[in-house]
Amino acid sequence: MVKYVRVHILDVPYHADIEYTYALPDGFLDEVRVGSVVIVPFGASNRQKTALVTAIDENSEHTELKSIISVMNDYLSLDDEMLSLCEFMKSQTLCTIGEAVRCIVPSVMVTKVNELLFVTDKDADKLPPEHRSTYEFIKEAGGSVLSKLRSKMAEAIPSVEWLLKNKYLQKRVELEEQDKGKYETVVALAITKDEALALINDEPTKRLRSKKHAEILRLLCEFPTLTDKDIYEKTSASRQQLLALEQRGYISLRKERVMRDPYSVAKRERGEDIVLNDEQRGALDELTALYKTGEARGALLYGITGSGKTSVIKKMIDEVVQSGRSVIVLVPEISLTPQTVSVFCGYYGERVAVIHSSLSAGERFDAYRKIKDGEIDVVIGTRSAIFAPLSNLGMIVIDEEQEHTYKSETSPKYLAHDIARFRCARKNALMLLASATPSLNSYYKAKSGKYSLIKLSKRYGEATLPEVIITDMKRERGNGNMSVFSQRLAKMTKDVLDNDKQAILFLNRRGYHSALSCTDCGRVLECPHCSVALTYHSYKKIDEQIDAENAYRVMSNSGILRCHYCGYQERVPRECPECHAQGFEYVGFGTQKLENDLQGLFPSVKTLRLDADTTSTKSSYERILGAFLNKEADVMIGTQMVTKGHNFPSVTLVGVMLADMMLYMSDYRAAERTFSMLTQVIGRAGRAQDKGVAIIQTNSPNDRTILYASEQDYDSFYQNEIQIRRADQVPPFCDLALVTLSSTDEGELTRLSAELLKRLQAELTSHSIPAIAYGPFEAPVYKAQGRYRKRMVVKCKLNNAIRDIFSRLLIDFSKNSGKSRMSIDFNPSTI
Repeated sequence: MVKYVRVHILDVPYHADIEYTYALPDGFLDEVRVGSVVIVPFGASNRQKTALVTAIDENSEHTELKSIISVMNDYLSLDDEMLSLCEFMKSQTLCTIGEAVRCIVPSVMVTKVNELLFVTDKDADKLPPEHRSTYEFIKEAGGSVLSKLRSKMAEAIPSVEWLLKNKYLQKRVELEEQDKGKYETVVALAITKDEALALINDEPTKRLRSKKHAEILRLLCEFPTLTDKDIYEKTSASRQQLLALEQRGYISLRKERVMRDPYSVAKRERGEDIVLNDEQRGALDELTALYKTGEARGALLYGITGSGKTSVIKKMIDEVVQSGRSVIVLVPEISLTPQTVSVFCGYYGERVAVIHSSLSAGERFDAYRKIKDGEIDVVIGTRSAIFAPLSNLGMIVIDEEQEHTYKSETSPKYLAHDIARFRCARKNALMLLASATPSLNSYYKAKSGKYSLIKLSKRYGEATLPEVIITDMKRERGNGNMSVFSQRLAKMTKDVLDNDKQAILFLNRRGYHSALSCTDCGRVLECPHCSVALTYHSYKKIDEQIDAENAYRVMSNSGILRCHYCGYQERVPRECPECHAQGFEYVGFGTQKLENDLQGLFPSVKTLRLDADTTSTKSSYERILGAFLNKEADVMIGTQMVTKGHNFPSVTLVGVMLADMMLYMSDYRAAERTFSMLTQVIGRAGRAQDKGVAIIQTNSPNDRTILYASEQDYDSFYQNEIQIRRADQVPPFCDLALVTLSSTDEGELTRLSAELLKRLQAELTSHSIPAIAYGPFEAPVYKAQGRYRKRMVVKCKLNNAIRDIFSRLLIDFSKNSGKSRMSIDFNPSTI
C-alpha cells in the first residue's frame, strides 16, 4: 500500500519553508517514521535535498508525486520532543525548520549527498563536437561529482545539462558520511602464550620468517593487547609483518572504535567531598522539594559571589541522577568549561559529556552519539548544549544566567532560557537559573512568583567579601599621573608580588591601541569594509620611551591593524591616506598595552593574558587557566572572560581598569551589564582565607551603578533600575523586536527601509495591534563586512498576531530581496 510523507526541506529560504508531499515507496515503509531525515528530489531540476519528515499519511490530494530517494542514518532522526522543539523555534524566532534542525544535530552527523554523473549506453558516435570533451572527461573519470564540476568547471555545466537532457549521461545519488568515527587496530595473540613462546624458541624449524616476527610475539606475551601503533613504536615493525603473522594464524587484528574525548583525564580524577553549610542545605532542601513535585518548575538561585552556588547545584544534580534522570548544565563562556568540567567529571566520570564550539568535529560527533545512546547522565556546555538529546531529562541548570551569550545572534535567534522552559515543560523537569547578579528579567519573574526565589547571602567558609576602593582617574591625571595604573593600584600590585599572591586585571578591550589617527588632519584609520576604527595589535614588547622615529619603526614592524568585525588586517601605513603626513597618534589602550605597561612597572612580573587573541587555538583556555591556578603567573590580564565563575584561591587583588567603559553605551541594559560585570570581577578576589581587595578605576566615581557594584548591593541596584525600566516601558514591561535590513547598495537600502516601515505601520494599524515603531536608523556599526545596515525597533507585546505580521513581512522580503537581507530578532541582547 502506497503511503505519503510530508517533509520540510532543510536548505530553503524562509518563504519556501513549507510542507511538501512525497510518495513513500514500499521499500522504505519500515525505515521511515516521523522525525526521519530523508533525501528527496526538489524543484524543476530534481536537485537532491535533505528533508525532515513531519507527517506520514495514508492518502494525498496530490497526484503524480515524486518519491523519496533515500533515508539517512537513524542517528539523525528526531524524536517527538525535538520535532516539537523545531516547530516551536520556527514560530518563536521566525527561523526555518532546517535552521532549527542544524542547532539540534551536529553538522558533522549530516550525511553529504553527492550527485554522480555516469555515461549511458547510448551511442556517442554522433555526439556534437562542443559536448564531446565534457562527455569524454566524465566517461574517463568513471563518475564525476556534479557539485565539484559546478565549482571547478563551471563552463562545462551547459554541456552537462544538454547531455543529461539527451540521455548521454545519467545521475546517481551517493550518500557520504561526514564522519564515520575514529578507529584503531588492536593486536592480540591468536594462540596461547605457551604456543607463542614455543614458536619464538623453535629455532630449528624456522616457523617464524624473521626476528621481527619473534620480537612482536615476545611483546604480545608480555602485553596481551596492544594497538598497532604501540607495536610499530616499540619494535619498528611494519604493517606487512603484522599482516603476515595474522595470515598464519598467530595474531588477530581487530578494529575498535576510539571515543574522542579531550576531558578523559579529568574524568579519571576523584572529586572532593562537598560539605554544605546550613544556608546551602536550606537551599538544597527547597530545590529538592520543587523537583519532587514531578511538575515543571522554575527556580532562581541568587547567591553572592563565593557563596557556594556550585556546591548546591552539584548536590541537586546528585538528587536528579539518583532518581534515574539526566541533567544539562549550561555555562556562558568556553573559558568557564574547564573549571565546571573539573567539578563534575570527578564525580560522574564517563557519564559526563561536554559540548562547546572549541571541540573538533570528531569530538562533537562522539559526544552526540554517547548522549543519543543513553550513556550520559550530565551534559555540560555552552549555549548549544541546551539541545543535547537526553531522553530522560530531569533538570536544566543555566549558570551565570544573566550573560548575553545565552542569546544567539544568528538564525535561529533563540534565548537558551526559552528553549530550557520549553524542554522542562515537556519533561516535567526543573529549570534552575543561578547567578550572583541575575538578569532584571529573571529577578522580576522571581519577585512576581513565576520562579521560586532561593537566596545565599553569605560566603562559604571563612571567606569574606573583598574591600572595594574606587579611584577617580580624573584626579589621578590632575595630579600628573598619566599612567593607566593609579598610584593605589600600582602600590597594591607591588604588595601582591612581594607576598607571593596573585592579581587579576580586567579591561574589556583587546588589542594594543584602540585606534590610530593622523597627527596632522586627525583622520582615524578605518576598515575599508566596516565603519569602525582599525585596532592596533602588537607582536613584540614595545619600549615607549624611545624617540618618535624609532617608535614608529618598531610599531610598524612589530604589529598590524585589525578589524574586530570582519577580520581585515593591514600593516601600519607609512603615511596618512588622506593628507599624506607621516605621523600617527596611537589612541586608547587594550589588554596588550596593559600587559606591556605592567611589565614596564615590574620587569620581573610573570603575566598571562586571557582574551580572544590568546584563546584562538584548541585547549588554550585550559592551558592559560590551568597555568594561573598552578601559580605559573603572578597576574592574569583579560577581557570579560576573567570576570565570572573562576575560583583562584591565591588571588587577593582585582583591578578594574575602565569601569565606566560600558556604562554610557546606547542600550537600555548598559547599567545592568556594567553592574554585573563589576560585581562578578570584584568577586574573584579573596575567595579563600586571605582578605581580598578590589580597585575600581573610573572617570565617574559617583555614578550610582558603580557605587552599588562596589557595595555588592544587588537589591538596591534592582530597585533603582526596575523603576527606570517601568518608566521607560522597556523589558520586562514590554517586548522589543529589532528589524535589521542590510545591503551592499546604500541607495537600495534607504528605499527598502522606507517601504518596510510603511508596510509595517499599515499591518499594525489594520490588525489593531498596540505597538510603536522607531526608525529606520543606522545601525551602531553602519557598515559591516561590506554591507550597509539600517534598523527599526518595535516596542510591543509579543503574541501570535504580531509574530504573524513579522512572518508575512519576512516571507515577502525573502521572495524579492535580491542583494538585500532582512532579519528579525525578538528581545535582542543589544539594541
